[in-house]
Amino acid sequence: MADNVAQGIENMSLEGDKKLKGLQKKNDKKKAAKEGSPSSGGKKVCEMKPPPEFIASRLVMWDRLKAEQDAEMAAKVPVDITVTLPDGKTVPGQSWRTTPYDIASGISKGLADSCVVAKVNGEVWDLDRVLEGDVKLELIKFDDDEGQAVFWHSSAHILGEAMERVYGGHLCYGPPIEQGFYYDMHSADVSVKDEDYKV
Repeated sequence: MADNVAQGIENMSLEGDKKLKGLQKKNDKKKAAKEGSPSSGGKKVCEMKPPPEFIASRLVMWDRLKAEQDAEMAAKVPVDITVTLPDGKTVPGQSWRTTPYDIASGISKGLADSCVVAKVNGEVWDLDRVLEGDVKLELIKFDDDEGQAVFWHSSAHILGEAMERVYGGHLCYGPPIEQGFYYDMHSADVSVKDEDYKV
């Protein structure tokens, strides 16, 4: 339906009607952006097709290691454990099966979805990493300094992967910083410019 409306706007005489001229201009911009024309602010940024070869070999390695890890976890015999929360309340779980996310979900789905990471016996712990025995569990949200650092660390990895997939860049250094994150990359062929990402 939206395409029909857009087509109708293209075919209308717009003289004398400022609102319709504005809609036409907006429609032209959308069309130019889809086509990646120079009036859209430059070349459209998208994933490389085919992706760099090193990504395929990395994924093969990941799949192999993940399958080995899954088999190892499935072979472990679970036992009942006790998870102690900061307020002293205890929650039952199973070793090698229960995750911090499971515990958070049991309290509230909203809590689980607002957590960034956990602390297990004082150690930073992924929300989807299984618990191995009786533990003291803290659930960390983004408004906590440690939650921000973990979130930004993960975000830097996502940015790095995007840089590899879009630019074929070779990653250099990409840490979380006090108010965010960044990633440096090297590419002999491509440079990233502000114009690539006009708002």
